[in-house]
Amino acid sequence: MSDDAHEYTRDPLIRAFGAVLRAHREEAGLSRAQLAEALGCSPQWIEKLETGKKPSKESAIDLDTFFKIPARTFQRMWEEIEGAGRRPAAPPGFRRYVELEKQASKIRTFEALLITGLFQTADYARTVLASFLAPEAVEPALATRMERKQILTGDHPPRMWLTIDEWVLRRTVGGPAVMRDQLRHLLELGEHPHTMIQILPRHTTDQYVGALSASLTLLGFDGSSEVAYAEAAGQGNLIQEPHAVADCAIRYETLRGHALSVAESRHLIEKVMEDL
Repeated sequence: MSDDAHEYTRDPLIRAFGAVLRAHREEAGLSRAQLAEALGCSPQWIEKLETGKKPSKESAIDLDTFFKIPARTFQRMWEEIEGAGRRPAAPPGFRRYVELEKQASKIRTFEALLITGLFQTADYARTVLASFLAPEAVEPALATRMERKQILTGDHPPRMWLTIDEWVLRRTVGGPAVMRDQLRHLLELGEHPHTMIQILPRHTTDQYVGALSASLTLLGFDGSSEVAYAEAAGQGNLIQEPHAVADCAIRYETLRGHALSVAESRHLIEKVMEDL
């Protein structure tokens, strides 16, 4: 794993930088050693730039100067790489999903791994985001996530059905104190008349264990068809084809049908809190 592994959101741009550099070098008929000598760096540095190492601003300026590129191609690419590092990555389909989420009159969600974003506390969300974003990207991403939660407290909040696998409650994210606050927040949200929270017991059966492989959300709208959004391993899929949405709805209701009642779920959340 490279020492810049946490910067995976920049990778496509970094690879493009390397490919453009190699194309210019080869067009000029230069070896890596010859280009390195001209720039006052090592051949190993040129090799790293061409094979995926994050470039420095100084290198970008030197390359534009050496190759006499008036458009400052390498500097512009470096600026894009830096900008991408400050923008949190989102799975494909997620941006459109967030737009639709604001318009939904009902939201049904199943989560198998983590508390869903709309129900996360700031400390819980910060811990989650810090696990895969560059440090400088965490707080902007956190602000965006907290802003999303405003739909729960607006004048016309959507009806919410949240079904959570029991292991989510028992997965201590951010330490006991953060997790206790998160579970307390769940209990508070569950008191709202428009919100129903149910827990799927951890002792699952073969009848529905396959449905636990991904998180799933269904968005309902007044006077319009439902859409679904599924996410697993950082990949998201916005589903709008009626048959596929219907399949997602069946999967969700199957899971919810095996969940504890609202009252039983509340009792379990309180029990997990006491055990922390």
